[in-house]
Amino acid sequence: MSPVATSSPKAPAEFLTSDRFPMLLFFDGECAFCNRWVARVKDADLQRHIRYGTKQGLTFQQVAQVHPEVANVESVVLVSRRPDGGEDFLVRSAAIRKVIAGLPKFRFFQVVLDIFPSFLSDLGYRIFSRMRQPLFGRWSHCRVPLEQDWELFVD
Repeated sequence: MSPVATSSPKAPAEFLTSDRFPMLLFFDGECAFCNRWVARVKDADLQRHIRYGTKQGLTFQQVAQVHPEVANVESVVLVSRRPDGGEDFLVRSAAIRKVIAGLPKFRFFQVVLDIFPSFLSDLGYRIFSRMRQPLFGRWSHCRVPLEQDWELFVD
């Protein structure tokens, strides 16, 4: 699973992830399917290691300026903390594989993704990404997190 981009270690205030939240998942906040999927991932992440942000939000817009390679990608974008403190940016099936790894509710999907090589699962992701809005619709607004989940969401 190769990252789209890698950031070098910087001052801690500039990191998007932390030891407490080693992953930050950006998703299309206007996509009905994406919102439902993120809600299920959030519920399955019992250890609360993942934070979430919409691709329409301020944080992602700032990330896109520094990492233009993720700005227009039609995919979720996962920022994942490495053991050395740096961060990797993953998209498509690599991002999904990393997010669902270790989440028991997604074990079946993890096995399915492990069967297929990345290039095939990426192709499937691209096809689904084109069909998700006609199939599931769009929201006219981005998700508003519940008060108890505020620490899990970035602007």
